[in-house]
Amino acid sequence: MPCGVPAKYPGKTHFKPGANYAKPSGNPLGKNPSDLWEFLRDEWDGAFWDIPNCKANHPEKTEHPCQFPIELVERCVLAFTDVGDWVLDPFGGVGTTAVAAALHQRRAVSFEREMAYQQIALERMQALQAGTLRYRPMGKPIHEPTGGEKVAQVPAQWLQHR
Repeated sequence: MPCGVPAKYPGKTHFKPGANYAKPSGNPLGKNPSDLWEFLRDEWDGAFWDIPNCKANHPEKTEHPCQFPIELVERCVLAFTDVGDWVLDPFGGVGTTAVAAALHQRRAVSFEREMAYQQIALERMQALQAGTLRYRPMGKPIHEPTGGEKVAQVPAQWLQHR
């Protein structure tokens, strides 16, 4: 559900002489009144997005060596386009931008010269249409290990070198 970030200085007014002199200069609905969601409010204020990269066991991982997560481009698609708009990706890779656009009812044009990546992009779009695409939902909290997991333990070999 859209909401705005409250204005920091709602009483600020235009100070230059002219038609708007002494009138409020901000938006009464706040900053970004129509393109910010409740779960992004804390991230916005902290100027930090916590999005894991696509490696190892990430559900979106393909064979592309520098794939980025759908969530990264998804936020940009939502911020800079409206439903039905076109999104252009001249370096399409495995279709992440096209997938993000399609997830939010945008149209996409994507170019990729590597046939293997084109095929993966096509398969990802088909999986999206079929409802079987594996992807990490936008805003899902990052898993924090408890410390008890084997992978969270310092290896014995490392302790020997201290």
